[in-house]
Amino acid sequence: MTSTGVAVALALFAMAVFSIVRDRYLGFFAKLAWILVAFVLPIIGPILWFTIGKRYSYGPSGGNG
Repeated sequence: MTSTGVAVALALFAMAVFSIVRDRYLGFFAKLAWILVAFVLPIIGPILWFTIGKRYSYGPSGGNG
């Protein structure tokens, strides 16, 4: 992997871990599992988190109201 690829992988991993840790709907073991997925699959793991793992809030306080 080139230095650009490594930088992208690290940035995605850092953003995913920050998002996982801050998610109030996940329990401890679910957070740990998602962090492991993001770590083991450097590019795919964070993308999976943001597409299928993260719950986005829609409603009066956020989203499409």
